[in-house]
Amino acid sequence: MLSINERLKELRRRVQSEDLKKGHGLGGEVNYYIFDYDPEDEYEVMDYINKFATDNDQIVIINIHDIIIDILKSKNYYDKVFELESKKDTQHAATAIMRALGVENKNGTLMQEIIKRIPEDKIIFITGIGESYRIIRAHTLLANMQVSVTKNPVVLFYPGKYDGQSLKLFGKFPATNYYRADKLVER
Repeated sequence: MLSINERLKELRRRVQSEDLKKGHGLGGEVNYYIFDYDPEDEYEVMDYINKFATDNDQIVIINIHDIIIDILKSKNYYDKVFELESKKDTQHAATAIMRALGVENKNGTLMQEIIKRIPEDKIIFITGIGESYRIIRAHTLLANMQVSVTKNPVVLFYPGKYDGQSLKLFGKFPATNYYRADKLVER
């Protein structure tokens, strides 16, 4: 089993190789990858990829949590969500956010905002899925992205376990089947 430092070095090597940008599969479809890691390594992983992206102009980081906050603030829902949570509970607030963002819809507000932030010919690093787990699941996000994001390689940074067929957030929540992405670096 590789240490997180060894896996991050391998991540850098893989991202810098031309293989990542090449399509795979019969149709030459764009590569979708998942870099899974133990939740306790979150800060180390985020620090590493932020520095890596700063040094590499081919990488764009899309933080899902930040986008959700930006949308809520732009619609003047941000404070209302906290009011709803204090009056009801966290699940009611999360459900209201999900509806407002259209997270289940491939053409919803969240996906539209993500797509606006993706420049052509860049490698996309998706972060913030752990912070946003009550609002959107990784398999939903990736399935919606694959409809619209067809020209950029995408790497989802996932605080949990991915075995090539299912995702288990934080290594605790029940696994969700997802098999359209490759594991970028084995553990």
